[in-house]
Amino acid sequence: MSPFPIHLDEKGRYVHTWVRQSSVKTADMCMERLRNSIFHLSEEPKNDGAELGTACHQAVEDLLMSRIEQEAEMTEYDMYDAFDYYWDEMSEEVDNWYSYGNAQKAWDNGRGKLKNWYDNVLPMIQKPVGVEVGFNKLLIEDDERVVYLRGTVDLVEEGVLWDWKFPKADYTRDRWQYDRWDVQSIAYTWALDVPTFRFGVMHNKGWGTMEFTRNESHVEWLRNKVASICRYVENQTAPWLLGDNGWWCSEKWCPSWTQCKGKKSPESEE
Repeated sequence: MSPFPIHLDEKGRYVHTWVRQSSVKTADMCMERLRNSIFHLSEEPKNDGAELGTACHQAVEDLLMSRIEQEAEMTEYDMYDAFDYYWDEMSEEVDNWYSYGNAQKAWDNGRGKLKNWYDNVLPMIQKPVGVEVGFNKLLIEDDERVVYLRGTVDLVEEGVLWDWKFPKADYTRDRWQYDRWDVQSIAYTWALDVPTFRFGVMHNKGWGTMEFTRNESHVEWLRNKVASICRYVENQTAPWLLGDNGWWCSEKWCPSWTQCKGKKSPESEE
C-alpha cells in the first residue's frame, strides 16, 4: 500500500489528495525534499521562527473569531494573553533556535509583531466572515489523473482573502516576485472564488501588506505546474531532482539533508 494519499480509481487514473500550495512551493525548492515529505521519510524540524509564527496566528485567530461570532470581543490585551499561552506550549517543542536564539527573545519579537498587526492591519479588516476556512477542491481531472487541492485560508472577508505572515525579513520588498510566481494567492482565490488576495506581513522591522488579483490564466498555469509534479509522484522512482543550489539545501534548513547531499558532502563531516 502506498504510504501517501495516491491511489488508482476504477478508470485506472491516479487520484492525488496530497496537494497543497506548500507542496508546490517545496517542489520548486527541491523535488527530493518533496518526495521525503509525502513519503514520510523525514520530519520537518520545529524551528523557533515557524513555531512563533503559529503562536501569533492562533492569537490573531482567537481575536477575529470572537468578533465574527459576536461573543464578548477580545481586547488587544486578551490577544497578548492568548499568545503567551500558545507560546508557552510551543516553545517547549522547538528543536532549534536559529532565528531568535532563545524563548524570551522570540516572545519579545512575537509581542511586537502582534502589536503591529493590531494597530495597523486590523483596522483594514471591514467585514470578516470566516477564520481558518478549509477547502478540498478538484483542480485537475483528465484521462490520466484526478487531483484535489487542499488548503486553509487565514481570513475570509467580503471580496478579499487574507494570509498572515510573521517572518524576520520584510517580504513586501519582494512584491514583484510574489506578483509573478506566488502559488498561494492563486490557489486560494481559485478555491474560494474570491479574486483578491492580501498578505499581512509583520516582520522584525515593521509591517506591510501585499495585494494581488488573480484570474483564470493564473489558474491554468497552476494546473500545468501541479500536473508536472504529479508525474514524478506517480513514477515513484527515487531519487527525484535535487534542488541543491540554494540556501535551503543545508543541514540547518532541510530535514532530508543527511539522506541525500549531506551524506557525501565535506560540510557534513566537519
